[in-house]
Amino acid sequence: MTDIDLYNSAVAFLLSFKDVTKEDLDKHLLSEHEKPKDLKIIYRCLCESAQNRQMSTRVIGNSIGGIGNLKRILYDFDPHQVANIYKKGDTQTLLTDIKLKLNPTGQFRTTTKSLWPQFCKSIIDSAHFLKSFDTADNFYEWANFFANDVRAKPALPLMISMEITGIGFPLACDFLKELGFDEYGKPDVHLKDIFQALNAIDKNEKSVIKQDYATLKVIDRIAKANNVTPYAIDKIFWLIGSGNFYSTGKNIGRQKQHFIDLMTNKDYHQAPKQ
Repeated sequence: MTDIDLYNSAVAFLLSFKDVTKEDLDKHLLSEHEKPKDLKIIYRCLCESAQNRQMSTRVIGNSIGGIGNLKRILYDFDPHQVANIYKKGDTQTLLTDIKLKLNPTGQFRTTTKSLWPQFCKSIIDSAHFLKSFDTADNFYEWANFFANDVRAKPALPLMISMEITGIGFPLACDFLKELGFDEYGKPDVHLKDIFQALNAIDKNEKSVIKQDYATLKVIDRIAKANNVTPYAIDKIFWLIGSGNFYSTGKNIGRQKQHFIDLMTNKDYHQAPKQ
């Protein structure tokens, strides 16, 4: 199966559901995000990415009325000020400030491996990462160097994942994608499962980072073959895996295994094309 065949099959599969229209699909394939012009917004996006780790939203964001309320602690999400106040390793200080000023609901565990301490380490690391950029434009000048070169592209999320505790390679890709870089897709579990089942990536590879890297390359390859963005490829296979057409309020249920079964059915591929 060629990359063009796979893409067309994925699109046709989604459109085969009676409630899904081409307009529904198209609405999800174009990035709805414009790159923010303020470094404070980029910092807030990193904080939001950090809470997405291991479904931390329920523990972190929900307990303080949303990530936006952290502006009271994080100097209106100014990474330079945060980095000046909280040195690397000041996790407990930030934890204490959050507890006193935001009074989170629910359990507030402070042991090292608990979600709150890990989250605090992530947002301190994020501030120290961004403090090297004077402005948002300065950040984009640096990031575009990698994003615009297919050979260097994986280095950008890799560096971010190395700089910021708790934001691994997939989350770093997702951060860039949601920031407005449609050159990136996220190598999440839905895409990896589908690509492994279809032998697009090595199903026997044990290294998670190699799986992620290979998935990112396959996203790029399919995008190039079909003259669409990696963002669009990410969304198509994510929609198959999740079934959640969030922009149009429709849900077809998780269809990953159904799609895999269809794609691995020899009779399906040998059937005459209409």
